[in-house]
Amino acid sequence: MKYAFMTMDVESFYDIECFKGKKIEYKEEYSKEESMKGYIDLLDKYNIKGTFFTLCSSLKLAKPYLIKAIENGHELALHGYDHESPLSMNEKTFEENIVKSKNILEQEFHTKIKGYRAPCFGILDSYIEILKRNGFTYDSSSLNFHLAINSGKVDLESYERLNRLCFKKDNFFEITPNRVRAYSGHLPVSGGGYIRLVPWFVIKYYIKKCIRHTDCYMFYVHPYEVSKNKVPKLKNLRFVEWLFIRIGRKSYLRKIEKIIKYLKKKGFEFKSLGEYAKEA
Repeated sequence: MKYAFMTMDVESFYDIECFKGKKIEYKEEYSKEESMKGYIDLLDKYNIKGTFFTLCSSLKLAKPYLIKAIENGHELALHGYDHESPLSMNEKTFEENIVKSKNILEQEFHTKIKGYRAPCFGILDSYIEILKRNGFTYDSSSLNFHLAINSGKVDLESYERLNRLCFKKDNFFEITPNRVRAYSGHLPVSGGGYIRLVPWFVIKYYIKKCIRHTDCYMFYVHPYEVSKNKVPKLKNLRFVEWLFIRIGRKSYLRKIEKIIKYLKKKGFEFKSLGEYAKEA
């Protein structure tokens, strides 16, 4: 069986990592959590149950859309209290952060939170143990890409490998994004800017190359990436950062729909991450 997972990291436009330390003023009208509605509608169109990794700091704007998503059978999971990378926390602070955040989401939405994805994919093995003892059954944070800012790595050698992306140890699952060999290294092909910034023929080439050797594919996106509204004028950004926040947003939902159609054509079955972890 071949599986596909459609996920979203529910966070603000102002949580983009390259904004850190630039003293950018927050303006609610540009936060863009409401843009998740188009992504939810797209998943519903194809009867796909997605997983929404949510920051507590985004609940003010995201809550009505998350309620609708849960009502439609989508899964709510945790992304943290705010977008601070766990790698900047000690273990005690990290545990306090996830316990507080998990309780907030469970009380707000009356649903059990079983999954976690770290901001910036910043995870370590010791933090996995903290997730386990606090009721989480899976993590999706091990990006393992050296160019990603503030990302960490999980040692998966001691895990049972279920397929190309999914690993199991002590009834806990680590579900990793896809990578594909490109030039002298590996390139993430699961979403975010790695997919948004390039034209469809390039995306199709790398996804085709990826799934030729895999039985699993995971996609992730952020609300601002599927927003067609203007972004604010921001000072102190490098030109490459300016391009990163603007390129590809208006056409991204169409690209995502093409990815869905392509995976369906190739025989992939779509599940939420929690659904997969429960059945595996």
